[in-house]
Amino acid sequence: MDEFGPDERTHRIEILQREQVRLQGVIHVESFDEQQVVVETDLGMLTLSGEEFHITSLDLDKGMMIVEGNFGALEYSHMDARLRQKDKGFLQRLFR
Repeated sequence: MDEFGPDERTHRIEILQREQVRLQGVIHVESFDEQQVVVETDLGMLTLSGEEFHITSLDLDKGMMIVEGNFGALEYSHMDARLRQKDKGFLQRLFR
């Protein structure tokens, strides 16, 4: 899956013609059916909604996934705990 480029651990979403989504930063596939894919990414849970989904490529070692179908929506449900800690640390430093 060299299509993504050299930095495999960067969180990235690439949407091609609303028919293919390429994801980087995938940790785990929570659920999958023809209308919804839920994946854990390094930036939180990501839900892909639409129709006729097929996972055409998945490499969890590299954190990469390609899903094809008719996409209607992409939604993050919460942030990763590491990011919340980083934001909290910044705010604590700001208001000292």
